[in-house]
Order: sequence, then structure tokens, then C-alpha cells
Amino acid sequence: MDTKYTIALISDLHGMFHAEILQSLKSENPDIIAIVGDFVDSSLQDNSEAISFLKECANICFTALSLGNHDYLICENDFHIMKNQGVHVLNDTWERFNSEIVLGGLTSSFYHKCEHYDPKVPMKLYPNTNWLNLFEKQNGYRILLDHHPENYDQYTRMREIDLILSGHNHGGQIRLLGKGVYARNQGLFPKYDGGIFDNRLIVSRGLSNTLPIPRFWNPIELVYIDLLPRQKTLL
Repeated sequence: MDTKYTIALISDLHGMFHAEILQSLKSENPDIIAIVGDFVDSSLQDNSEAISFLKECANICFTALSLGNHDYLICENDFHIMKNQGVHVLNDTWERFNSEIVLGGLTSSFYHKCEHYDPKVPMKLYPNTNWLNLFEKQNGYRILLDHHPENYDQYTRMREIDLILSGHNHGGQIRLLGKGVYARNQGLFPKYDGGIFDNRLIVSRGLSNTLPIPRFWNPIELVYIDLLPRQKTLL
């Protein structure tokens, strides 16, 4: 990349739209807002607060959204609502931000299960990764929005993807000695609880709490990521 870019990573809002989030976004003025799943726990059709939040984000900068497991009530009409607010919905697809960056969104396998649910037909929970074969061949800096960091070892580690943005784990809910205690799909003391891994996977601890257990020593976070220009070699 020849230009510096700033990405705001938003994860696990669960319909809790704190005023401080928009205040921070307007102050920092990022180039890209990446909402990586669990945006709401309902449809958007009667959720004016969610629609307003998305419109405000899109007015700030390019806003991309991928789907997490709690977004299973989002339907086709909601996709139209989000697009009408200027949001780029990445449902197992990608879009180009400019000549240097392309963003993809890997939809939660749980979302697909609910989308095609039939109690008579057992369905394995795995994401649709076929489209990644073309995504990783795109020219430019490839950024993947994937709500589930546990997908990294099995599905994305070996792919030609420059940066992966995740959430889902709420930082392990309770943190002891800087480490999360428990994460769904990873169990006790999860490997990918929050932070930077392999210098390419960034896991947000999220911006809300939906569990009966409070977050201890684990504040919510809005993550800003600076992508720096490549250094030019002087001959």
C-alpha cells in the first residue's frame, strides 16, 4: 500500500448503541468502519436505532458489515435497509474499497443454519468458504471480516489473506492475568480471546455484554487499526 489507512473495528454490539461509539468514530475519522458480526439480536425492520447508527457510520466513511451468529434474524429486507443507509453488506462476498484494498465478509455458519433450518435434515456447522478461493486472488490488500476467530486455524490461516478481523468471544468474559477465561466454541482459556495473533488476526473484545455473567477486568473496546504504507527501498 502507498497510503496510510485507519480501520475502526466494531464487534458484538448486540443492539447496544452507546453514544460514545459514534462520538469516537467522528473524532477519529477512520477510512473504513468494519462491523464484524453480532450487530443486533433482531431484525432491523422495526429497529430505528440500529438503522440510524448504520446511517451515521456510513456518513463518516466506507462502512462494511459481516454477519455473526446472533444476526440470524437479519433477513433479505434488512439487507436492503442496510444498503439504503450506505452500508456494504458482505454476506460471503467481497467488495473493493479502492485500488489498494478489497474487503470480504465470511458469514457465520450458525447464520446459515438458521437461514436453511429444517428439523428433518441434520446440518453440519461450517462456513461457506468456497468464495475465498477467488477472494484471495484479488489484487490489493485483502481484509477479511470473520466474526469467529476459531475459524482461523481450520479455514483461513493458510490462505493469502493479509488481515482478518474478528470478535465473538467478548474477551473471554472474565480475564485473569490478562487472559480470557472462557469463549464459546473454544472453551476454557481460549487461544483467540482478544488481541493480535500472527500479526494478521485481530480479535476485538466487543462492545457489549449479553451474558448473565458480568465482564470482569475486561472492558469493552472500540479498536482502531492503522495500516501503514510500505517502505520504499532506495537504490
